[in-house]
Amino acid sequence: MQSINRIRPANDIRLQSELSQLIADRQQQIATGKKLDDPSDNQVAWSQISDIAKAQADIGGWLRNIDRAQSVSNQAEDAVTQISVQLSRANELLVQASSGTASLESREIIALEMENIGATLSDILSKDDSYGRPLFADTTPISIPIDNDIAVAATPPKSAFADMTTVIADTAAIIRTGDETQRAAMLTSLREQMDNVAITLGQQGVTAKRLEQVQSELQNRQIDFSEHRSALEDTDLTQAISDVQKLLVNLEAAQATFARIEQSTLFDVIR
Repeated sequence: MQSINRIRPANDIRLQSELSQLIADRQQQIATGKKLDDPSDNQVAWSQISDIAKAQADIGGWLRNIDRAQSVSNQAEDAVTQISVQLSRANELLVQASSGTASLESREIIALEMENIGATLSDILSKDDSYGRPLFADTTPISIPIDNDIAVAATPPKSAFADMTTVIADTAAIIRTGDETQRAAMLTSLREQMDNVAITLGQQGVTAKRLEQVQSELQNRQIDFSEHRSALEDTDLTQAISDVQKLLVNLEAAQATFARIEQSTLFDVIR
């Protein structure tokens, strides 16, 4: 009997090779969880994934900036709240000192507490943030980029509290030696400071809400990008396993057919 190996169809071998390669590709996708290993796998999808990766990197950077801005903004809001509390106490003390029944000794005690308030305010205005920088900058606060063409200053400048400690020091002096008219004038100045701090505190609240809003928008955008990238890049394990099983059946069938042809004689072929 004569083997017909030398005349077997080349496409039988090619079919088995192609099936084996497809099986190997699917197994690789299952192992790595990724459909694409190289741009040649799908140039359009690869380009889209590259663009998405850049956008995700930008979003990651902006979200980190927002985290930092929120941390500093919260510190500033706490500090401004403390300032408001101190000024409220200063107002109470000045009203108390303006009472006609306040003795010289009482006004001295009030003046000492007022000076202590001034020192406390100086300490608050000189605080550093959690990153080691002045919480209230002497110059224009740094604007932090948090999205395309969006940047925020997380804290107010120190100029928002201009003359505050001077007003407190002057108030302490007038409590000691001033008359009723002078104390009334200082009460007006002190309340102006309280109004300014209230405005600053409100502005901090607006900044905090702005940061939360942009953070939420970025997080939603990040989810959308992740889902789109996953659809382009990630392996559908259920589908890939099903494909491997089907391809294995086809390969076994092709191998069985080829084996039968290999074992056939020339007479079997021409019969």
